[in-house]
Amino acid sequence: MKRLTVHTTKLLTWTNRLTHIVISLALVSATILLAALFFNDIYLAIKSHSLIKGFLHALGILLLLWTMVELINTELDHLQGGTIDVAIFIEVALVVVVREIIMLPVSEIHPSWIELSMWAGAATLLGLTYYLVRSGQYLLRKTAVLQNINKSPPNK
Repeated sequence: MKRLTVHTTKLLTWTNRLTHIVISLALVSATILLAALFFNDIYLAIKSHSLIKGFLHALGILLLLWTMVELINTELDHLQGGTIDVAIFIEVALVVVVREIIMLPVSEIHPSWIELSMWAGAATLLGLTYYLVRSGQYLLRKTAVLQNINKSPPNK
């Protein structure tokens, strides 16, 4: 039974590493494609003399590119032995929602008040969730520091 556990652990470790390599390659590919799309949107905006609409499209792509950078940083930290911070995924979701809100004025279909309210509500709830998670993490770090101070021997 112990041999089966050892082999299963090796298989899962190998699969985990391979999956992270695939994720890393996908993140790099997506970043390159988004960067190309960003510069293409700027070029098209200048060419068509539609700077406002083109700027908003480019800004939306730039927000997605920023999201990719955050995900790459998270993956890099994980590959170097760090932990994955759940707040990063909340941040990514918030950026995506904000991007959608920014893109609403230049979309082909004009959203209803209900749709606008849903996007605003999603942004508010994600922002609140992000604040609560970061506040909880801050309190945990502060508590850990205080516990370490209390455990250290007094200086003479």
